Amino acid sequence: MATLSRSAVEDLLYAEALILDERRYDAWLAMLTADAIYWIPSNGPGRDPTREIAIVYDDFERLSDRVRRLESGLAHAQSPPSQTRRLIGNVTVAEAQDNAMSIGSNFLLYHLRRGRERIFAGRYEHRLRCVEGVWKIAAKKVVLVNNDEVIDNLTFIV
Repeated sequence: MATLSRSAVEDLLYAEALILDERRYDAWLAMLTADAIYWIPSNGPGRDPTREIAIVYDDFERLSDRVRRLESGLAHAQSPPSQTRRLIGNVTVAEAQDNAMSIGSNFLLYHLRRGRERIFAGRYEHRLRCVEGVWKIAAKKVVLVNNDEVIDNLTFIV
């Protein structure tokens, strides 16, 4: 059975955070499976994205489109681009089975754009899958603490 140690899981999460903070979106897409889902639920923890309103619910194709817009310079909501720094902690392995894992972590995300500072806090829930010997992100769920409040301009990747 192939699984990762908690330390290796932490390294993967830290690498993802750094890649996103540096806006290396193609490298981030390379960390995802071809059927990856990126979900930010609204109004609570999120149970079923097909039956609930979501802030974001993207498959790999939509994520690729989002990345192309961010990199094009034509995404006016990201011109100038957001500056971010993520802190990851309280990493837990919720479930591990042959070539698949569910992990959780808490995060703080500092966001700066046009002189406006914001801090987002929440919980990441990642599903990892081993694809041809490489661990990839099959799903990323972002449960924001304030997801029942008005949240403007979430055009960057949380």
